[in-house]
Amino acid sequence: MMVRKVTLKTIIGYASVNFLGGGAQLLISLWLMYFYTTMCNLSAVQAGLIFTVARLLDAVGNPIMGFITDNFRNTRLGRKFGRRRFFILMGVPTVAIVYPLLWITGQSFTYYLIMNLLYEIIFTMVIVPCSTLPAEMTQDAGDKAKLTGAKQFTGTIANFVASFIPGQFFLMYGKNSPEAFWITGLVYGLLTAFTLLLVWAFTFERDPKEVEYNSNIGSVWSILPQICSDVASSMRIKTFRLHCVLMGVGGIFKNLTTGVFTYFVIFVLMLDTVATANITSVMAFVAPVALMFYIGTCYKYGGPVTYKISTIFVFASLFGYYVLTTGISTGLVMMVTIFAIINTIGRTGIDYVPVFQLAFIADVDEAVTGQRREGLFSGVNSLLSKIATAVEAALLGFVLQAYGFKAGVTVQPESAVLGITVLTIATPFLLLGITWIASTRLKLNKERHKILVDEVHRLRAGGSMEDATIEAKTAFKELTGWEYKECWGNNNVVRTKIHNTNQVAG
Repeated sequence: MMVRKVTLKTIIGYASVNFLGGGAQLLISLWLMYFYTTMCNLSAVQAGLIFTVARLLDAVGNPIMGFITDNFRNTRLGRKFGRRRFFILMGVPTVAIVYPLLWITGQSFTYYLIMNLLYEIIFTMVIVPCSTLPAEMTQDAGDKAKLTGAKQFTGTIANFVASFIPGQFFLMYGKNSPEAFWITGLVYGLLTAFTLLLVWAFTFERDPKEVEYNSNIGSVWSILPQICSDVASSMRIKTFRLHCVLMGVGGIFKNLTTGVFTYFVIFVLMLDTVATANITSVMAFVAPVALMFYIGTCYKYGGPVTYKISTIFVFASLFGYYVLTTGISTGLVMMVTIFAIINTIGRTGIDYVPVFQLAFIADVDEAVTGQRREGLFSGVNSLLSKIATAVEAALLGFVLQAYGFKAGVTVQPESAVLGITVLTIATPFLLLGITWIASTRLKLNKERHKILVDEVHRLRAGGSMEDATIEAKTAFKELTGWEYKECWGNNNVVRTKIHNTNQVAG
């Protein structure tokens, strides 16, 4: 059987998805809530509710989407277009239509809620299957690192484009022009649709002969309990539990820091939208350089060490932000830019580590269950991402409102300025403290991963568990949280167990 190789074209195709997963999301985080509260006459609570409700409702669809893509090969469309790539192709026209509709003024709260809900559904329809592609295309740690690294690197390019575009349209149409936001949404929506075409054209899936499918999926009422069971089972894998803390809590930090930054620069430091856009463009320009460092660090030392290094950078930037609130005016733009760059260096690592780790989770799970469940972990991972953004939106909206934020005004009361400052400095410090603790318990690195994968291959080839080495047993324990003798299907993690004829090591 011929094995397809991961080529440069494959890497470019897969990485292009981050024009949706990175740039489009950054544009929303930086400007959409600000747009709603200053241009669309929505209160901070209303704007926060739009993002919270849309993302929580769609969050339910993430594990469902993972389940669907895992089993889509059973359908005629799945056999013709692929169980993952079919949904990527569907995202091309829908993103081009819906994304610009988010940026229209003069509409009702209901309109903005529906549009955001539609967009989140489209986002999930594309991102969940895309997240499974590294595990679909290769089991080689080096190839996975190249794919995830290229994806993250492309994300930084997309972030720069998404940060750069608004500033140019602000200069063309005015610093507070609704037209500038609408044109920004239109241009970036069309660009994202084109990049999804590249993803669909240049990627591939695992040979169907290598994957076992359930030919009797059942009705939706039988699927939902299975999904709940699968999600619960995913939390029984130690590496994934700790990964969820980094992904979830770190995601709240990442989204909150991005979302509140516009408010912090404009209402606390009293700079304008053009200056804000220019600063965010510089931040996006610096991110690729930082990412190159983190790619090498992750591959050499593992995600946990890299995460701690990233956290130190963020803590330093938070101290800098605090200094800026003491009344410094000389060289303010330069100082904001410097501390924002430091913050970006840290956030780049915090964003990259969970992406890097996700490609290895299915291998750890296979050691426990004997099954390949990439779609499940991708779905749960996206679920956590959506919950994180929902929590961030609710936190930002309700805290701003509680501190007296006024919609549609250029100068905020002192109480609102204090609330923005708390969200910018104190809250991120607390969130990253939690993830620091989780990172100290996470043991995933390339050495342990290789030991685990080699042992899984040996068992799948018919090797006996009695012949396992001490190193293999230790790696299984540290990564899965299960004793070696309880792994490889000798447990109740999933309902359907593998046919295991190996003897279990005592």
